[in-house]
Amino acid sequence: MADSTLLQPEGLEQRYERYKEKIKHFTIMNDIFMRNVLKEISCTEYILQVIMNKKELKVIDQTLQKDYKNLQGRSAILDCVAKDAENNFFNVEIQGENDGASPKRARYHCGLLDMNLLNPGNPFDSLPETYVIFITKNDALGYNQPISHIQRRIKETEDIFQDGQHILYVNSKKQDDTELGRLMHDLHCKEADKMYSNVLSARVQQLKETTEGVNQMCQELEEIYNEGEQSGFLRGEQSGVQKGELKKARETTLALLEMGMSAEQIAKAVNLSIETVQNWIAETNS
Repeated sequence: MADSTLLQPEGLEQRYERYKEKIKHFTIMNDIFMRNVLKEISCTEYILQVIMNKKELKVIDQTLQKDYKNLQGRSAILDCVAKDAENNFFNVEIQGENDGASPKRARYHCGLLDMNLLNPGNPFDSLPETYVIFITKNDALGYNQPISHIQRRIKETEDIFQDGQHILYVNSKKQDDTELGRLMHDLHCKEADKMYSNVLSARVQQLKETTEGVNQMCQELEEIYNEGEQSGFLRGEQSGVQKGELKKARETTLALLEMGMSAEQIAKAVNLSIETVQNWIAETNS
């Protein structure tokens, strides 16, 4: 039986101290930390320069964590959508789990980009080149490649079908002594002074080792905590999780785990069994 003291409410000061400890262990592969790192547009630019093998690539605009909707009103929150100086668009997604980077998920992201990039009245030929990039914790496609480029081809001729859509899978387990491998090392690195990239290192150092940066991260974690309370998750007010809410409960579980909460606390917060929560945590760590 869980120690009842684990479930006692804690004050803001206690939470901030817990957040500060958790922040020390964040890497850019963590969704919360990643979006804060990428608020510095030079970090997005560097990541894309390496993945695209194009040092002259210049990011001129980006949107982080935006809710993109399709024609039926269904939506998905895209981690980062960046635009370069040549009017190419890049959707960069950090995925810790393979099901978050399935081929049909990639297809859906391509469609969302198209629907949100073509203005009414504009011809289809005005659609820009788009790149959906999944940086995955594991080898999601199973090809044991550091990077996989996916593009449609005409079966009978093997010619590229020039629709302007591109999908890339980057396997972050491949951390060899190449520029891409060093980037993957940096994405998994907890300490700024052990990173290869000066651009990423400076941003991580700012967020982890300066008062301003640590406070920024603590405020974001507190917002997640408060959103959980407002939705009723942390108070355990829901009598059960409906079919369409399991995904949200799972996302909340992983966010609370990142904040340092125990499995017992999380189970009470999302009103699910401890076994379910432990299974989700185990899948994340596998």
